[in-house]
Formats: sequence, C-alpha cells, structure tokens
Amino acid sequence: MKTYTDFKDLIRIEISNTKVIAILAASSIFYIAALILWKQNTIDNNIVIHFNYVYENEIHLSLIKMLSHFGMSVITTFYALLVLLTFIKEDLQNERPIFLLILISFAIGGIGGDILKEIIDKARPIITLSEQIAIKNLNETPAFPSGHATKSMALALPFLLFSSRKNIITLIFKILVLAVALLVCYSRIALQAHFLSDVLAGIGTALVFIPFSILFVNFLFRKNKVNQDKLKLMSKRFIFIFIGLTIILYLI
Repeated sequence: MKTYTDFKDLIRIEISNTKVIAILAASSIFYIAALILWKQNTIDNNIVIHFNYVYENEIHLSLIKMLSHFGMSVITTFYALLVLLTFIKEDLQNERPIFLLILISFAIGGIGGDILKEIIDKARPIITLSEQIAIKNLNETPAFPSGHATKSMALALPFLLFSSRKNIITLIFKILVLAVALLVCYSRIALQAHFLSDVLAGIGTALVFIPFSILFVNFLFRKNKVNQDKLKLMSKRFIFIFIGLTIILYLI
C-alpha cells in the first residue's frame, strides 16, 4: 500500500496575509454598514416598505419566492456539474481543492451565522413594521445576520475568491454562482423577511469565516495526506455530496 509522506506533494490552499487582511477588512466594512443601517433604521425601514408592491403581483411574488427557496440548491447543482467536468476537462483539475473549501465554508459559515443570530436576537421586519408592510407570515427566528444571505454567500465566496481567473468555464460558473447568490440576498429583502442590514451582515459573516475555513481545510488535507491521486478519489465523492446538498436544500 502506498503511503503519502512527502509533504511537498500534498494539496494545500494557499492564501497570502494580504488576502486574509483584505477579506477581513471587507467583512468589517459590510458589518459596519449593516450596523449603521440598523442604528439609523430609516433607510432599512423604507427599503422594506418599498417592497410592498411585490405582494400585489402573484407572478412576481412566486418568482421571488422561488429564488429564495431554490437559490442555494441551484448553486450546489452548479458545483456538482463543475466537479464532474473536472473529470472531463484536464485544465479544470486544479479547481478540485476548492470544493472541500466550499463545503467547509458552508458548514462553518452557516453554523456561525445561526449562532450569531440567536445571540444578537434582532427582530424581523414583520415585528417592527407590522402595520406598514404586506408580509403576513411570522417567522419567529431572529433576523441578524440573514441566514439565507450567510449560507448562499458562504457557498459562493470561496469559489469566487480562490478558483481560477483564466479558465473560461470557471469564469462562466463564477458569473452564474455570483448572480444566484446575489438574487438570494435580494429575495430576502424583497419578501420583507429581512432588512438590508441583515443581508449585509450575512455577507460579512460569510467573509469572516473564510480564512478559518481555509485553515481547517489545509489541516484536513495534511492530516489525511491528500495528494492529487487521493484528491481525485475525494472529488468523486464531492459530486454526490453536492447532489445530496441540492436535494436537502430543495426540500427544506
């Protein structure tokens, strides 16, 4: 049995100190903007009230609900397809380490965001603007940060930040993933489920957990002595994991 003991051949996701600082700075900017909007509240409130018109058109409302409900499952479907393409196109094989990072970012960001939400315990628009907005269904979970925004961006951002910039297929998938993630964020405001501040905080939360996710992924790669051959075997499992996530996200 072959063992992998040469650490020079092991897979690792590289990130410079400059990039870490840039990611954390971006996260801080999103959070500062979110806190200013929350404290000032007029802009936050007016944006949510503006979207009363969404509830006047059933077709428009249905489309936005679909974006909110199915957006993340669309992103995971894209990833399942892209992992499959790495077995067809050799120039995509360098993208394989990113898929574990995406999964870890989604898990850590999602859990971290949900914990923050419970700690901060900010009320949703339906509670603070109950007489002024069209939404009628009460969601009893706290609002800040938005769970949909956090999770969709936790899925999207690692791929956007660390996948290849030169491959045209990767570029197309980046555009698709970013578009869907942004539409999910938009849908949460348009449905009056969240304030803009909640969504901005969700993006900030997804960003802040990326460096920690990279540390954990590199730890897993090193602990399990993952080289290119082992990563190829792992990537076959990634396809089924992303398909499974697609089904779960579709159903919940």
